[in-house]
Amino acid sequence: MEKKFSLLFDDAASPEVQPQAATVAVQSTADSDIPRSKPVKFQQLRLQWPIGAARKYGVQIEFSEEGIQNEIKYDTTIKRLEDNVLGDMLFEVYRSEEVWINEKEPDLVMDKLAHETGKIIYPLQLRIDATGSAYGIANYEEIVKRWPAGKADLKNYFEGDFFEKYLAKTEAVLVDHDRFMFAILYRDWFLQSYFQPIFKDYGQEKQLTDWLKFPLPLSFANPGFLCQQTIGEYTTDQGAVELVHRGELQNDEGLTMQKYTGVYDGIIRLHPFHNHIVAYKGEWQIREYEKNSTVMVKYFELDNSELFARNNWIKDSNTSIVLEEKGKQGSFFNKLFK
Repeated sequence: MEKKFSLLFDDAASPEVQPQAATVAVQSTADSDIPRSKPVKFQQLRLQWPIGAARKYGVQIEFSEEGIQNEIKYDTTIKRLEDNVLGDMLFEVYRSEEVWINEKEPDLVMDKLAHETGKIIYPLQLRIDATGSAYGIANYEEIVKRWPAGKADLKNYFEGDFFEKYLAKTEAVLVDHDRFMFAILYRDWFLQSYFQPIFKDYGQEKQLTDWLKFPLPLSFANPGFLCQQTIGEYTTDQGAVELVHRGELQNDEGLTMQKYTGVYDGIIRLHPFHNHIVAYKGEWQIREYEKNSTVMVKYFELDNSELFARNNWIKDSNTSIVLEEKGKQGSFFNKLFK
């Protein structure tokens, strides 16, 4: 698989992520009020995220290719800001200072460089439409203004030809609005899976088929995954509304030889009152000619642990996801971003 340059924003962090008082207020719903294992009677999903409220998530992304596995884990906070454009919502995304790559802090030079470079991008403000899909970056100019100081700081810690080339490529993307927006909105596994167009009318059968796009494959022409999206008939035992995705990567009709085939399976659990995501688990199995790869993305709201099942969604005392020990090697970013 040919390697492609990426901004490597997946482990970017914000230097300060403070708890939001609004989060506590939103999560104060009485436990007895949560509808547990009740029939889901509605057919339309609408996001009811209060302005000023923030949600904090534990995130894990795992990539496997030809028996080699790599993973990254971090916390991220998403806060809804005051809407400033009629009909859309404005959200601010932070990344935690701490990042774990293959169960430890970044130690390889490329991983460290990607981590430090990514800090310049956050906080990131995204414009979200009524369906929940991200379509714009509200604070792009502010991010560009951060770059000179951030680049100077990087030069205090890194040097060499590789660093200079990486810095030049990053800057070339950063100052190009369209390329930067593509890197953020369409090459970040967490953002791409979180801000999907799921808030819509699913019809009387509570099911529809529509297109969803994800970072793989790296093809501008491919329409993406054609997904069957179904609202669960009942709430979960924990009271969450469940949305099930099953999709297949569609062929590009303009190509005589198809490079990729793939399938996607996802489970989204939504808060019973506000419909924001409390837990997500998605898996993509991609085949490129004779090479197979798998991407697994999991995240859950740290303040809503009662709303997702315990099986494979457990968190430890440090709020990071508990995983089985697996053999891993090489730079996470070398394997995940190609």
